[in-house]
Amino acid sequence: MDYKYYINLDERGEFFADVRDENENTIFEIRGFDMFEDGFMKNKHDVDGLREYLIDNGFIGLMSIVRRAN
Repeated sequence: MDYKYYINLDERGEFFADVRDENENTIFEIRGFDMFEDGFMKNKHDVDGLREYLIDNGFIGLMSIVRRAN
């Protein structure tokens, strides 16, 4: 299954992003910078790190693809 990673807000110390399935349903949200500070993602553009995190935590399947949407 394909998923899309959307960065919705990235300004003045605030960050909000989400991952959506093929039906545009949000399956995961990132609020703030914990994903980066905790080392799960190298930066806000690290889709590979995000995919690995989503697989490891059971949000998506092993064969799933995560792409940047914007």
